[in-house]
Amino acid sequence: MIPEIEVTCSGKRYFINSITVEQYKKYISLMEKNSTEKISGVMFFNTKIVQELFGNELTLAEIGEIDVIDFLTAVKTVHFVMQNIIAEKLLNIVEVEQVEKEKSAFDEYDRENGYEDEPEEPEENQWKVCGEIVDRVVKIAIRLLKNSYSQCMKENIVTLLEYLRFELDTINENQ
Repeated sequence: MIPEIEVTCSGKRYFINSITVEQYKKYISLMEKNSTEKISGVMFFNTKIVQELFGNELTLAEIGEIDVIDFLTAVKTVHFVMQNIIAEKLLNIVEVEQVEKEKSAFDEYDRENGYEDEPEEPEENQWKVCGEIVDRVVKIAIRLLKNSYSQCMKENIVTLLEYLRFELDTINENQ
């Protein structure tokens, strides 16, 4: 269950109380593109996120008219839901383990004397990885539920992830 996200614009109240797979994928896409630290850029991406989540029913200009407190409360709730609730369930399904490189007693000596360069690991965008995980979850859901891709996109992502977790937990029970 996610908290209700609501905004009032031009006297009309808009709210959502569930997130579809498609909405989550759009959120991930926007977050992946958002590399700015400027307040104007951050506000633009937050406005686009709100617009996408509410099904493009509101124009950017209309969203700009929303009371600042209401807008920021809605955006903060959106980020909480997406990052703390849904991402948590995603990670619970894939059970990611961090692999640590073992250090040698000679690593520091080798670097100091030029025998070994500091390996530069390419920084992978966390949102790109999240999008790849969602794509894999959708493929599994298509196979398990025998739904089409478009049907999976309309599924409530929290419910879908809970169902997939249940399936994974009970996979060996009937064999």
